[in-house]
Amino acid sequence: MGDAPGKDLGKDPDAESTRRMKRSATISLVLVAGAGAAAFGLARLDPSQREEDALVYGTVGACIAEGRRKPEDCTAAEAAARRAYAATAPRYETEADCERHHGRGGCVPGATVTAEAQDRYLPVMAAFMLGPEAQDLPAQPLYAHAPEEERAAQGGTQGGSHAGGHGFGYCTGTGARIVPVGGSSRVHVPSTVARTVATTPRMVSRGGFGGTGRAMASSGGHGGGHAGGSGG
Repeated sequence: MGDAPGKDLGKDPDAESTRRMKRSATISLVLVAGAGAAAFGLARLDPSQREEDALVYGTVGACIAEGRRKPEDCTAAEAAARRAYAATAPRYETEADCERHHGRGGCVPGATVTAEAQDRYLPVMAAFMLGPEAQDLPAQPLYAHAPEEERAAQGGTQGGSHAGGHGFGYCTGTGARIVPVGGSSRVHVPSTVARTVATTPRMVSRGGFGGTGRAMASSGGHGGGHAGGSGG
């Protein structure tokens, strides 16, 4: 009977090892699940982690004819984009500077658009972008994107940059590139591009949009097009 307390204090080494392994596995699962939930929550909170569908049209008529949005929605979106265009279109010192980025015939004297752009040149509003009916995206103007080096790479073509011709596509007032593919009106763009509208005009140096003179990087997209980040 004197040996009983000693036996109670003893433990089976194999059983203890099994218990430790189970505890470790349970903790690991909890940590992994927690990390997954955190990443999911971050993606929902950070718009840069999401992409959205958008629609691009060269005219109100094209928007109405396709029927993806109601006629009154097309008209309202184009009008809103037109207002934003006058207030926020990038400003260039010379027509030549403007055409280096937007292509020959892609620019007009600023005073013909707004008195605020006197003595400057603005790109033509070549199209407008809005969201599908189920998405509350702000309408915004788009400009022909045809930097000199891209035209040179495609044989020096100058014309046709409007309406995304020759694969040049468009750019937004904030400098993001929009490239419809295969004649589709639908583009798949980062949420930050779809929901960020320029609020002030960009004064552009000779280097081009953003002062770099280089083509904007593009990321792969779905639903007929893609958009890239800022650049020139």
